[in-house]
Amino acid sequence: MNKRELVIEVTRGGFVESRHQVIAVISDAKGKRHTQWGDADQLVFPRSTAKPLQALPLMLSGAAQDLKLSQQQLAMACSSHNGEVQHSHVVSSWLEQLGMSSEQLECGSHWPLYQPATVALSQSGVQACSVHNNCSGKHCGFLSFAHHQGIDPKGYIDHQHPVQQAVNDAMGRMMDLKITDHPMGIDGCSIPTYALPLTNLAMAFARFGTGEQLPDDWQKACHSLYQAMVTEPFYVAGSERHCTKVMQAYGGQVACKTGAEGVFGAAIPHLGLGIALKALDGNSRAAEVALNVLLDHLKVQPTEAVFEQHSKLHNCNKMHVSSIQLALVK
Repeated sequence: MNKRELVIEVTRGGFVESRHQVIAVISDAKGKRHTQWGDADQLVFPRSTAKPLQALPLMLSGAAQDLKLSQQQLAMACSSHNGEVQHSHVVSSWLEQLGMSSEQLECGSHWPLYQPATVALSQSGVQACSVHNNCSGKHCGFLSFAHHQGIDPKGYIDHQHPVQQAVNDAMGRMMDLKITDHPMGIDGCSIPTYALPLTNLAMAFARFGTGEQLPDDWQKACHSLYQAMVTEPFYVAGSERHCTKVMQAYGGQVACKTGAEGVFGAAIPHLGLGIALKALDGNSRAAEVALNVLLDHLKVQPTEAVFEQHSKLHNCNKMHVSSIQLALVK
């Protein structure tokens, strides 16, 4: 197997200013590696990349069906959203549907990720709350699962709570390992996150996209979430976000999800493959370019010609000042 290195370069004025090393693996649903770059067996915290997998109990329990959740809501259950008006509206309506309030979201509060949304919210005199947290859609999914199962949702972020136990069991089934045997940390939205092999994450995304190696009900659950993501990509991320742009550009061929600290995962069902990658320095701009490179490596053709293997950066005066581009080192 060719274990090349994947390096993303940032240039300014034609001079290489920064280099970002990326580890990556492409796998099928059985765990057979198609290609890898660097040490793909390294443990990484998947962070928000795991959200499509963490949403599976919502589907498998029957909660999504009984609540008649829309594709926008299912996409939001997998999202790291911008906190734009459309996103906060879905979350607020969802909480109302459950007979709950924003106080029951245990993800914490922050201003919207999207600067225009923060400016508009501030100018309206409204204080940001947990609804605007980029993880509030996922947490609505957790609350929906608890509501459907008759579980007291209080403390659902704790690793011993039945909600998190169901999430860990689902992730473990998708990744062929026991999640809780691995090092645990606390994610940005306060739920547990575990350091897991990158190879298993890629395999899980292959299974998520294809349904292979899964029972029928799991196949249906994965298919429903995949379709929600590619049908409503705005609700997975939002304006000017890479996840949204990729899913729009590839017209249903790819479902992808970013995670903090330079992690990315993607499912490509028609190839039967999954991708997992991490920029070792935690830089998200490098992870975004790396995802594009791997899709190009697999010869997946976008339906909209909006991507290049490099991205341009601009300063506050909208002047092009530097570029991020690929360098493959044997």
